[in-house]
Amino acid sequence: MKLKKIANAAKAVNDKLMGFYLAIAFILVWQFAPALGWTNATFVPPFSDVLLDGAQVGIIKILVHICISMRRVIIGFAISAALALPLGFILGGAAPKVALVIKPLIAFLQQVPPYILYPLFLLVFGPGENGILLVIFWSVFWPLFTTTMQGISSVDPSLVRCARSMGANGFEVFFKTIIPAVFPNIMMGIRTGLTMGFLMLIGAESMGADSGVGWMMHNAQGLGWIPRIYLGALIVCVVGFLLNAGLQVAESVFTDWKPSRDAR
Repeated sequence: MKLKKIANAAKAVNDKLMGFYLAIAFILVWQFAPALGWTNATFVPPFSDVLLDGAQVGIIKILVHICISMRRVIIGFAISAALALPLGFILGGAAPKVALVIKPLIAFLQQVPPYILYPLFLLVFGPGENGILLVIFWSVFWPLFTTTMQGISSVDPSLVRCARSMGANGFEVFFKTIIPAVFPNIMMGIRTGLTMGFLMLIGAESMGADSGVGWMMHNAQGLGWIPRIYLGALIVCVVGFLLNAGLQVAESVFTDWKPSRDAR
């Protein structure tokens, strides 16, 4: 009986760690590849050298750069959400004909990569925070706007009619019927937009900032500090992973009313 419990516990631990095995294998290859002669240690330093460089920089300085970058992401996201969400609700629900007219323009603007707009933002608004925030704004706006508009337009009209037939007023219909129906789309837009915004931020910081993770990588490249370049890339991966994981947790918390797949 005890052996069965131990086996079940080991299986549960193995299932939870399954997604990390490949990452662990990658780190091991990264660590030993230079020593085995698979890579040039000058250009691909061992994983331990990258960690040692991080220790030299100091956890406080690294956290300061991460906080500066995240502050930019949050500000750009807030500005974008303040415009994207209302426009998505209006064009997806209240003015679908207007959305049909401007659909070609939306499709065209969505194809413009945020990063190539940075030189234009730099010319118009000058170097510094404004250009960086606009890159983030552009990166976040389109995923959030389009998913919200699509979510609103795909709400089942019978749900609204059912709510009205039960005596719900406009306020209750919007917040108790429409918002829950659209919320998964909004969360998908937030996750996609924030991921894009964070990645574009790294590039923007390398062109017009004096702090942040992107600036740290760009500065290391200019000075030839190769381990620090890898350190910056590692920080981007970890922060991006944690950001996405946090959004997944938030989505599961706020959509706990949805039945699980097993319950269907």
